Amino acid sequence: MYRGDERGPDAVVYALENPIGSPRLKDLAKPGQKIVIVTSDISRPLPSFDVIPSILDELYLAGCDPKDITVVFALGSHRPHTEEEKKKLVGERVYNEVRCIDSDPSDCIHMGDTSRGTPVDITRSVAEADFRIGVGNIEFHYFAGYSGGAKALMPGVSTPSAIQANHRMMVDEKACAGNLNGNPIRADIEESETFCHLSFIVN
Repeated sequence: MYRGDERGPDAVVYALENPIGSPRLKDLAKPGQKIVIVTSDISRPLPSFDVIPSILDELYLAGCDPKDITVVFALGSHRPHTEEEKKKLVGERVYNEVRCIDSDPSDCIHMGDTSRGTPVDITRSVAEADFRIGVGNIEFHYFAGYSGGAKALMPGVSTPSAIQANHRMMVDEKACAGNLNGNPIRADIEESETFCHLSFIVN
């Protein structure tokens, strides 16, 4: 039984059974929907192998089919993964149970532009999904304030030109670690999410 001070799979199960400000995932997702789970790439410390199995269990409780679920590794501007790296990131069960792919900056859908001029270009597998789950870790980010949340989409599954447009604001004095108030980069990220809504997050 989860006591509230553990980490790992038990903590994930507890969080999914007791979400903050949201119904449970099993009550949101619907059978037949195309579902994507956007998770961090190998450059981030997120233990996807501890988190995603419990997310799949919740989706199965909703009646979702593994064939309709895709894990998308948010590469941002980083290199693609090898298949072994993908398997290591999510664990053997997830790798064998659902489709696991990298975001593809060469195959994106343009969904609009933010008020700051950033193109919201989202990798096709995520843009065309019916239900999007963002998975990430929350820590200080040196110009976005904090990681997590909508960063799964921007810069996670976007294009180099969109990422450059967003990151050009890092010279603003309010674009700094731990600051969300008036931070133009974080505001731009949050606005990007309004074009491609996250249905649920696990951070």
